[in-house]
Order: sequence, then C-alpha cells, then structure tokens
Amino acid sequence: MAQYIIRLDDLCHNSNLEKWERFFNLFDQYDIKPIIAAIPANKDPKLMSCGPYNPNYWELLRRLQSLGYMIGMHGYDHLYVSKNSGIFKFNKRSEFAGLPISIQSKKLAAAARMFDDEKINVKIFIAPAHSLDYCTLRALKSVTRIKIISEGLLPFPYKRRGFNWLPVQQNEAELQGDGVWTFNYHPETCTDKAFLQLKKFIADNHKDFIPLNTLHYRPYQLEQMIAEKYLIYKRWFSELIKSTWQGVNASVYYKS
Repeated sequence: MAQYIIRLDDLCHNSNLEKWERFFNLFDQYDIKPIIAAIPANKDPKLMSCGPYNPNYWELLRRLQSLGYMIGMHGYDHLYVSKNSGIFKFNKRSEFAGLPISIQSKKLAAAARMFDDEKINVKIFIAPAHSLDYCTLRALKSVTRIKIISEGLLPFPYKRRGFNWLPVQQNEAELQGDGVWTFNYHPETCTDKAFLQLKKFIADNHKDFIPLNTLHYRPYQLEQMIAEKYLIYKRWFSELIKSTWQGVNASVYYKS
C-alpha cells in the first residue's frame, strides 16, 4: 500500500505568501498535515527577493503549527558556503556539509534558540540542498532536541545513527507502489501546471496521505544500506551523464 507525505521548502520572512496560501488552502480542504521547511534567519538573496519582509512570519508559523503542520528546521540562514554534496551526494552546495563541527553546532544552536524563543516546537531537520554530513548529525544531537531527519531515498522510514529518517524521494506527486513516499515542493518556483497536477492528485488520493505521528521506522541494516547506496550512486551517475551531455551539446553549439 502506498502512503504519502508532502513537504514544502523555503518558507521565510520574504516568502511570496500568495504562492504559499494556495498550498495551505488545498491541504486544509483535505485535512492534510504537511512538513514545512522553515528558515529562521534567511540570508539567501534569491529567497529574499521573493516578496516583501513579513513582520508576522513567526505568527504565521505558530498558526500553521496550531493546525497540525509539522514545522521543520530548514537550516539557519540558507546560505551555501561549501561545495560538499554530503551523505547523499545530491547537490554540490551546502550550508553545512564539509564545515567543522564547531561551526555547524553554532549555526544549529542559533536556529534552535530562535525557534524555541518563538514557541515553535521543531522536531524535524531539513538540510538545505539535501546536503548534510556526519558532523551535522553529531551537532544536531549535541545542540538540539531534533530526532527526525527529512532525507533519504529508501521507500520507507528507518532508524539510523540515533535518528528517525523520513526519505524524500519525489519532486512532484505521482502514484507509487508500496511504501511511504514524500513529495517535495517549492511554492516559490512551483508552476501553475505542477500545482494543478498536485491538486488533482490530492483530490483523487487524499485518503492515502498520512500524519507523521503514525509512521513506523524500520531498522537500518546491511540490506537497507546496500539498497540506499545503490540508489545514491544511481542518481549521482545519472546526474553526471546528464551534465556531461549538456556540456557536450553546449560545446558543439558554440563551435557551430
């Protein structure tokens, strides 16, 4: 049986709330409780240009929390300061991976303190650009109360290195086989076409969306480690071929 979860990334002080509200209205219509990847102290120039500064940002997060939305810590400032792709080798940019644990701890402690001060109970960590390393895990254990990490590629949640891992396998909603599948949307860049497709998917399958507190986390053993390594390097190789092919095409176009 397929079960679904949805995650929205990059909510911050400068979000274009009109783009976000259409998602919130859709979820509330079907009583779906998403994960909201919230940035406490955004300094990402791209995200700062999305909309005017919202002085009621923290009140918005408290309202969403009161509705049962799961507010997650989406880093501290969302600035990419390294080219390390981290554990999952997805993007060659990171706010955390590759940095000394002392710096990571400082950033995570500052983020946790901001959420605590604003009465936001963050239970889940979402690394910007899907990039974190083993120092990130040690820092999270040391300076936060977070026990869930929204990352991974396996078709089910699992326990590993003292955390509960909730894999994020799909960018957009589509029917899946047995497992727990997280769809990852970015409201700031989501097209009308993609939103309408999501709207139809939810209308047809809303009974298959589940709250996080019903999840069962499986042990992460040798079989699961091999399966996830395969998926990581399969994706890495696919991206390598894609970028190489794009480079070849660009070179041919330039020479012609």
